[in-house]
Amino acid sequence: MTSITGVHTLDQSISTLHEWLSDLNSELGFGDMEEAYVAMRAVLIALRDRLTVDEAADFAAQLPMLLQGVFYHGYKPGNKPIKMKTSHEFVNYVTKNLTRHIDPLKVIHAVFAVFKNKMTEGQISGLSNILPADITSLWQ
Repeated sequence: MTSITGVHTLDQSISTLHEWLSDLNSELGFGDMEEAYVAMRAVLIALRDRLTVDEAADFAAQLPMLLQGVFYHGYKPGNKPIKMKTSHEFVNYVTKNLTRHIDPLKVIHAVFAVFKNKMTEGQISGLSNILPADITSLWQ
């Protein structure tokens, strides 16, 4: 691998982020890495804001390093968690963080498909156990 930054850990993190976004791009059929990033970010923000501070920290620890930065960017834990109990509330929250008109259900399904491919079953199960069943039903 050619070094981008001259720092192996950062180069590996960039490569991992690119892999996750490429997979998401394929799931969504966009052909646009910027759109894939926006989609990933929208779902990560909705998850982050729905989780308690401790739950958010546990989930973020399982993400690749650069996605942890995306997850925490702009985070204000003082008013968290936001009580999203229904799939409708979660979808609306994802929608408000999308910058373009993209089907939020398609985005949520695609992001969780990537999570399922990249994270362990235990990591996904842990998140599913925390959130209301109505929200986790979106991932099926």
